[in-house]
Amino acid sequence: MLDLESRARIVGRRLRPRRLYNWELSAGLTIVGLLLLAALLAPYLAPYQPNQVSVLDSLQPPSWHHWMGTDFVGRDVWSRVLYGLRIDMLVVAVITYLGLIVGVVVGTVAGYVGGWLDAIIGRLADTVIAFPFIVLVLAVIAIVGPGLKGVAIGVIIAGWALYARLARSEMMVLREQPFMMATKALGYSHLRAIFRHALPNLVRTSLVYSTVDVVVNMLVLAGMSYLGLGQQAPGADLGSIIASGQGYLLSAWWITTIPGAVLVLFGFGVSLIGDGVTRGGLAMEAL
Repeated sequence: MLDLESRARIVGRRLRPRRLYNWELSAGLTIVGLLLLAALLAPYLAPYQPNQVSVLDSLQPPSWHHWMGTDFVGRDVWSRVLYGLRIDMLVVAVITYLGLIVGVVVGTVAGYVGGWLDAIIGRLADTVIAFPFIVLVLAVIAIVGPGLKGVAIGVIIAGWALYARLARSEMMVLREQPFMMATKALGYSHLRAIFRHALPNLVRTSLVYSTVDVVVNMLVLAGMSYLGLGQQAPGADLGSIIASGQGYLLSAWWITTIPGAVLVLFGFGVSLIGDGVTRGGLAMEAL
């Protein structure tokens, strides 16, 4: 027979919540972290300059000297992928999270204030969402000119609206909660109520959605570069590297296939992070 203290210890051990291993988040962070580390250390990991031409070494298959082979003018594909990934990850992070910040702040203010301001911001966001995304980006590129600048401006103009809609809808529910009503009773300013008490409670949904947006923006950036509207020669990013090997796909598959695999791997890692964050949030709510 167990004494009372032993029984209490066993019952407490059974009732203690189990810490679930979030393998999606761990795997996603590992994949994206390794790619980010490789991009940051590109000057040290790349054995050649990304635009170093060596015609005698053109169209060499992957080997010890050229891990991912060489392209049609002898440029090392491994070096170009590292520098291209560096540019792509920087641009995608800026355009995604700048749009997130603008959209969340605008949507939160609109949902909190309501009235004519909410109506104007809501209709503006609806107009941007209804407009075809790629067409809007192409229109901005036509005005600004080909290059990463035009792609970035176009994606930010088109991307903030969804975050604004998400933040606005959540804010309209959140402002009726007791703790938000208490901020008015205590005489807090509107800025303090919005940025200190409301934003931390509604930004998680936008962060989870941003993992999808990162993948979409990376594909848009690669697609624009593939069409010749993104990164301009002689600079390299994944889209332009893939495009440069299109004519050699049957004879030099590595020029297109390996950068494409890196692009897919990045998207897979970011998607795992989004799934892991969602799973972690549901687990915390269940506990």
